[in-house]
Amino acid sequence: MNTSHRIAALVDACLLPACRTERLPDWIRLGLDRGMPGVVVYASSPDASRRITDALHERLPDGLTGRPGGTPNPRGSDAGTGGSGSSAAAELVGLGANFHLGVRPALRADETRVFVTDLQAHGVAAALGPFTGEGPLRPFAEGAAAGVRAITAGRTPVPGGDGLPATLSGQAVTGVLRGDLGYGGVVVSDTLDAPSIVNGWGVPGAAVLAWIAGVDLVQLGPGCGAGVREAIHTAAARAVADGDLAPDRLEQAAERVARLRRWASEPRMPAPTATEQAAAHSSAPVPAPASAPVPAPTSAPTSAPVSATVPARASATHR
Repeated sequence: MNTSHRIAALVDACLLPACRTERLPDWIRLGLDRGMPGVVVYASSPDASRRITDALHERLPDGLTGRPGGTPNPRGSDAGTGGSGSSAAAELVGLGANFHLGVRPALRADETRVFVTDLQAHGVAAALGPFTGEGPLRPFAEGAAAGVRAITAGRTPVPGGDGLPATLSGQAVTGVLRGDLGYGGVVVSDTLDAPSIVNGWGVPGAAVLAWIAGVDLVQLGPGCGAGVREAIHTAAARAVADGDLAPDRLEQAAERVARLRRWASEPRMPAPTATEQAAAHSSAPVPAPASAPVPAPTSAPTSAPVSATVPARASATHR
């Protein structure tokens, strides 16, 4: 494979398009055939979502099927993860998804770790975010320690970062997230179709800046159409030729995304549905009534003192 073909393959491996129609557009189908790892589904109904994900898995059995932020809604608030990771996994799996792009950092200690652990135990990869490079970093440290599969770099400008949003900032991604927090998983960009990105850098330019900053998987967003993929390929090839974007950086990003795909395609324990959880609670065994106490004898021998020996209790270790 010559250099230009290699760069094109790496770029496709690090692009995550979005679909909000009930049929995969032709440009996304072409991209999937050439290495794009999956699709983020913006559907109007559960049935529409399922049709899109079924079409994707028919074409790409190990593809990433993402759901955007706010689905499922975390206890009606974006302030934390909320709810149960298991119930969120059940809802997402029911929609055919294996990648939750809406996991919000929780304010309470340990809540992020518990949610991420429960969600991923059922085969749904968590993308925790938005990471801004400032503010409370504890939830992201918790997520990293719990093995969160992805972290989303947000669009908030980084203080002292020349107005760059975190998703385009090497200071935020490579400096703080990779360096200070030691995170080694996939870093996902925020969607690049937002007006602040389009007006500031354009989608192709922003994609290149994101990869340079240390982002692995670039989210295009539902506003991106057929011409965007080709424009990103052109911008990336030019950046490589100019020495601004190292091919090794794209190789590293593509390998991390490939590991995420492999993880998401592995079979895991299915998450219980809400109905199954309710049935489990309703069928819980009822404790048996305590037995009546045995009355003490009316008299006891007095010729010798009564001694009781208490046997030592064997210790148990929980692993």
